[in-house]
Order: sequence, then C-alpha cells, then structure tokens
Amino acid sequence: MGIPRRALIIIAVVVVLAIVGVIVGVVVTKDSSSSASTTDGTSSGSTSTSGSSTTTSSGGTTKSSTEKTSSSSSSSITSDPTSVTYSLAAFAIGDWGTTVTQDSCCQSSGYTDYDINAEDVVASVMNQQATDAEVAPKIVIGHGDNFYWSGINSEDGRDSRFTTTFEDKFDGDNIKTLPWVNVLGNHDYGGADYICSSGDNTAKCSDGDELVTALKNKFSWQSGYTSPNDDRWILEDHFYVYSIEDSDSGVSIDIFNIDSNDADSHGGLETCCQCYGYAGDDDDTCDNVARGDDACCGGDTDMYDACLAQLTTWADDSRTQLKANIANSTATWKIVNSHYNPYAHYAEAGMLEWFDIINGTGVHLWLNGHTHGENHDYSSSLGVHFVDNGAGGGIIKESASGIPTYAEDYVENLWVYDGTEYGFFSLTASKDWLKLQYHTADDKWSYAESFNSTTVGGVATKHCWYVPNDGGEGQECTSSSGSL
Repeated sequence: MGIPRRALIIIAVVVVLAIVGVIVGVVVTKDSSSSASTTDGTSSGSTSTSGSSTTTSSGGTTKSSTEKTSSSSSSSITSDPTSVTYSLAAFAIGDWGTTVTQDSCCQSSGYTDYDINAEDVVASVMNQQATDAEVAPKIVIGHGDNFYWSGINSEDGRDSRFTTTFEDKFDGDNIKTLPWVNVLGNHDYGGADYICSSGDNTAKCSDGDELVTALKNKFSWQSGYTSPNDDRWILEDHFYVYSIEDSDSGVSIDIFNIDSNDADSHGGLETCCQCYGYAGDDDDTCDNVARGDDACCGGDTDMYDACLAQLTTWADDSRTQLKANIANSTATWKIVNSHYNPYAHYAEAGMLEWFDIINGTGVHLWLNGHTHGENHDYSSSLGVHFVDNGAGGGIIKESASGIPTYAEDYVENLWVYDGTEYGFFSLTASKDWLKLQYHTADDKWSYAESFNSTTVGGVATKHCWYVPNDGGEGQECTSSSGSL
C-alpha cells in the first residue's frame, strides 16, 4: 500500500541531511509538577517551578571516531558487570503507533511485509523478551509519536483508536498490564497537518486561540485515557517524574519525562505551520515551509506565533523542572525520556541549553525517538549515554541519527543499527551497572502481508552495553543474533 505523501517530508529531510553528514530528525514513581508517587504508593515532594568502525558479530557497527573534550571516560566502578546481581528492569520504545490502516508504515515503493506489520512484530518480540528476560520489566518507557499521523483527533474517537493501535497490539500475556510511561511527539500534536479537528478529522483552525486550545486537547485526550488493562497508560503532565524500585536490593530508577516539542528539526516549525493541511500533500512546499508562507498557517503569523509560544512554554517548563528535580533525586539511576535528542534534533544553542541542565547532575541516560532508527552515543564531558530508539514500528524504519558537526566535541558514537529492522531497548539495573540491550526479530521470522499469516520467530539481541553508575563510558557485552 502507498504511504501518504505527508510522510515523505520525514524521509526527504533525513536523506538530505544524511548527505551533508548531519541527520537531524525524528524513561514505577509518577510525579506531576508538584509530587512524585512510587509503585508502592508512597509520595515524596518534588521541586516545581513555572572515523573508524568495526562490525559487531550481530550486525550494526560499533564506532569510535569523534573527539571528546573532557577527562578520561574510564570508570571508577571495580565490580564485574557480568557477575553482579541485576534486580530492576524496564523496556523502552519510540515511534510505535501505526495508523489504523497501517499506511504510516511504508514508502510508495520498496516496502515489505515486515514494514507493513512492524508494530505487531515488535509487540510480539517484546512479549517474548519479557518472558525470557533475566529480570522481568516493571514498565515500558515510551518516547512519543504514539498515534500517527496526527495524534488523537477527538475525545469521542479516542478509546476506539487506543483499542485498535495500542491495546490490541501490545496484548501479550507478559506485557499487557505493564505501565506505559509516555511523552508526546510531534505527530501526537498534529504532525504537520491541521491541529484543530472536526469530529474525528483534522480541520483548519480559525485563529491562534483555537489552535492553542487544540494543542491542549491533543495532550489531554491522551493523558485522560484510562486503559482497561490495569490502567496502564501513564501521561501525568508535560513534565513528570516516574520512579521504579526493587525493594529488596534498593536499586531504583527515576525517569524524567519531558516535553521537547520545540525542537529545531521537524519540531515546532513543522507542527505549527501545519503545511500538510494548508498545502495538501505538496512535499516540495512542505520541505521548505517557513513562517509567513501561505502554506504556514495560511500566512497567519499571529496563529503560528501562538502555537510556537505554547510549545516553547511547555519545553521551557520541562527544562526548569528537569534541572530542579534531577538535583533532588536520590535514585540509583537517572534517565531522561524525551521525544527529541538534544543535539541531533536541536541547533547548537538549544543543544547547549539541554547540556547545561544535565551536566554534572548524575544523569546516566537520555532516551529518545523521533528519528526512526537506533543508535547509542556517549558524552564523556557530560558522563551521559544517549540512545536513539525510534524504530518501534509505527512508521517506516530509516537510518539512525548522526552527530552534527557542532556536537562532535561533546559526543561520540558507540553503536548504530544496520537500518533494516525494527525493535526496542531493555534496561536492566544493578547498583553499579545498567545493561542496555537492543532487541529485534531474529532470522526465524517469515513475513506475510497479514500478521496472522506471518511465521513467528524469536528474539535477536544486536547491541549490549554495560553502563557504569559513575558516568563512565562502560563496555560492550556479549550480544547474540540468535533466538533467546
């Protein structure tokens, strides 16, 4: 089936930027802006204010080519990551929410049965991995783009949409009651189509006030959803902290969920212009749309400015609260959950703003989606690992994000997937080490146009890395391309 041409802006942007060497696309306690609650139901206050590469044995590449500005990335942790006791785990996935008709899957030509059924495949692999994991996951961390193309368009149509592309997809016995800890992505806010709606269809906004109300509705229609499966859908606020802990070992994880939809690359501008509403499926126009253009809010700069101001307000609040809540965190592990990457999806000024917030705070890992690929970077100057995790099956896979020139002094690449598959990450924690693993379908799968006719295979783990608790680079662990 063909993909609507509105998707091609994503593909075109990635291809063009890849040519110039900068691919700039597309985290149990829950805490809103004023409180945090643990999986045991207890609460705690939180501050609130408004070169070279080598191929791995399993496919993909492990790289080390960029300059680092800081001291050595060696670790002070002396325990052996292969022999310590791991006691707490989570899964993580991005850009997973296909359309009802699954037409968000594929390019106009060259797509496969795997592409068509990618979300179903990933859900099956996730359920298998939850069964076989050394530590069962407590939660699933979602990085946004939960509902392609344009998010939830009406409260009346919400439950049906959740049933079709969430509840009925991730329904395996081992995952169907796991809490999903979510943020929103650009497609949840409209995805470059009209943000307002009429019934369950997108519609042109009449003015800035109506548009801002529609943005707020997009969020509230997801945050207000109640899942019939143990109320597993979690979206507390634009910023909130969600924590999990193993009471026996004392190992804990704080997940700082942020709204980063003011991003420079396919973020605020594209969302607020709504070009695919105003210009139809005109990719040439939408690839180059700018404030004031007829294809950007119909030329209404007041409407555009109101939209961007709202997205920026939410992102600014996330930055403020992130800084305060990280400082107050006593968790063993600190993880940021975002739709966007701070350097691959922001220009240099925005990147430095995020870096200034997380620098020296003990944040161990930044997880994001948006770009529909998988990679693992590390910054020794920040002591932070970054994982692009956007090949969750909601849209066609693509090459992973690269490192922009202005970020090369801060970040180096450790691994990148081969670009031919879909999957998700698992995070398994001990006191000293966090094991990161990327999981996908193994070679025993045989795909058909219908998922019901597909031969189900097993799980392949194609990247495994031990992250030390002190912010060091860590080390690669054994990964396998076979079934688990």
